[in-house]
Amino acid sequence: MSTSAGWRVVAALFAILTLGSGFGFYNLSVYMNALADERGFSIAQLSLAISLFFLMGGIFGVVVARLIERYDVRWVMTAGALISGLALILAGLARSEVELLWVYALFGLGNSGVSLVPMSTLVTRWFPGANRSMALATASTGLSVGGVIVTPICVLLIERNGVQPALLQFGWVYALLLLPLIWGFVRLPPDAPLAPGETRAVLPGWSEAEARTTGFFWLSTLAYFLLMGAQVGGIAHLFNRVAELLDRDVASMAVQILALASISGRLFGGWLLSYVSTRAWLLGNALGQGVGMLLIAGADSAALAWAGALVFGLTVGNLLMLQPVVLAEAFGLRAYARIYASANAMTTMGVASGPLLLGLLYEVGGYGMSYLLAAVLSILALIVLLFAGPLPDWNIGPSDAKR
Repeated sequence: MSTSAGWRVVAALFAILTLGSGFGFYNLSVYMNALADERGFSIAQLSLAISLFFLMGGIFGVVVARLIERYDVRWVMTAGALISGLALILAGLARSEVELLWVYALFGLGNSGVSLVPMSTLVTRWFPGANRSMALATASTGLSVGGVIVTPICVLLIERNGVQPALLQFGWVYALLLLPLIWGFVRLPPDAPLAPGETRAVLPGWSEAEARTTGFFWLSTLAYFLLMGAQVGGIAHLFNRVAELLDRDVASMAVQILALASISGRLFGGWLLSYVSTRAWLLGNALGQGVGMLLIAGADSAALAWAGALVFGLTVGNLLMLQPVVLAEAFGLRAYARIYASANAMTTMGVASGPLLLGLLYEVGGYGMSYLLAAVLSILALIVLLFAGPLPDWNIGPSDAKR
């Protein structure tokens, strides 16, 4: 099914994720810096808001998985784009911590409709065979391109116009650019079942309940809980960490290095997965993330900060791409959207706690302590993955695969 139509969907998802990460994911640390300077919010308050953004995204990702089984995926993504745009506009108006938390919760809800759950489901359905890892790598590379292209522009606009006018512009631009992409190019493959529950009768693989009976599902999810908590916490605080150490220009360059490294690492990983074990590549990237965090923790110069961002960035895209690849290889397509959304929701608890935990540790002992913890979490995740063992084989019965 890896047709030119499927690659057009991948290209559209690439553009959607570029905008989503540029105005959202990679910009979270930029908004943190600006709102702290202009509105007087503390790093702890802003870290809590970012954590709520990710928490709501994970919770509503489960809802999104069920909605795209019942309704046209374009309507679900349209709602996500409009809600996200509104949240960006409201973020510029937030004056109190309560208002900030409500806005970031709304932003997380909207982002879930245009982010990883619909993207990975669409790509997995269009590419059930050997090209899946490369298609996922290509589409998800948009997440990093957003950090390279959109984030530096946003930094300049915020510095020139102030946070409120800039966020007002960002909200309108975000929604108006996403809608034509969604309605012009996004769709499920033509033979995809549309009726509620029909997915289970047509596509091969295990049910969500069967996947949940395996130790691999729970241990791999725990590992991703640790990995994504460390990763997203590290990304959310990177701009502020380097800006505090040196200046905003060096910090902006660190974010761009991280994003560029994520692009190259993800594309290389998508190609490499045709030749190496998915599990081995996952273990290597968990180790690499720990090393990158240690470099950032001990950075005392631009060169060391940039080196840490480079090593860290090489793992960012791969780890994000590998979770849907691992789950599809382990459990098949029968209930993929639900299995991925369920694992992602639990993983998101780690994602949500990462920025908050690093922010709280910053208040206690500075960013050296924060990034040291992120390194420890990454190594713990590596140990959990070793205990998880090899991927289950969805081609055989669940009871046989668990023996």
